[in-house]
Amino acid sequence: MKKYLLIIAPLMFSGLKLCAQKLEVSVQANTGLFHFAGKSSTATTQVLQGSITGDPMNRANNPYGNKNAFGYGGSIQVQTISKGGFIVGLQGGYELLRSKVEVDKYSPITTVLYGDYLPIAANDPSFTVTGHVAFQSQSINLNPYIGYRFQLSKVNLDILPGMDIGLILNSKDKGEVKDKDGKIYKVDYKRSKAPTDIRLRLGAAASYGRYGLNASFAHGISNYMKDMVGDASFNTHSEYFRLGLSYRLL
Repeated sequence: MKKYLLIIAPLMFSGLKLCAQKLEVSVQANTGLFHFAGKSSTATTQVLQGSITGDPMNRANNPYGNKNAFGYGGSIQVQTISKGGFIVGLQGGYELLRSKVEVDKYSPITTVLYGDYLPIAANDPSFTVTGHVAFQSQSINLNPYIGYRFQLSKVNLDILPGMDIGLILNSKDKGEVKDKDGKIYKVDYKRSKAPTDIRLRLGAAASYGRYGLNASFAHGISNYMKDMVGDASFNTHSEYFRLGLSYRLL
């Protein structure tokens, strides 16, 4: 997919430039609120201990929290504007996104010896804790879009429907929880690679001179739990509200 986008994008913009009124290139910085939605997203979960030697490999049982956490990113945007005000563009950049889930229980690995060698699980060893864990991902995000520009006196207002293609570089559970005695259990667990995150996106950008303010909302259609073993109804997707600033280079 990435190879085809790298080939198609330059050709698309070369052709559009021939019939466009102008080409605009800008850089952007944004922040926003990210969370998961869907019936398998959750507000609370437990932390599981994954190892009794060395790193305890603490991880969230369900990391896909439906509570917002801050994300941020930076990008470069190229768009063409026709004489009639129609827009075609592509934005690409880096993003770090986080969602949050509260933790109410810690489940350690507890074993007892049966005979000389065979460890068997003891009774439920879990206990109450407080804290939260963030699901954190880093990605290269591509945003192809179309749109229309409204001229409002000295301000340009662009309405920009499109989509996000989030190419996930890595993802992890990160946070800490504390028990009733004040002992802290840190969580820093690398997850297997998340799916490419496809999101439908609607944005708006207002610009005055070379400076702009933009906002958008993206609704994911990729199921992060599609590979879960068991109940085939596992489903959770991402949602992200962005707010950013831009500076036009051309």
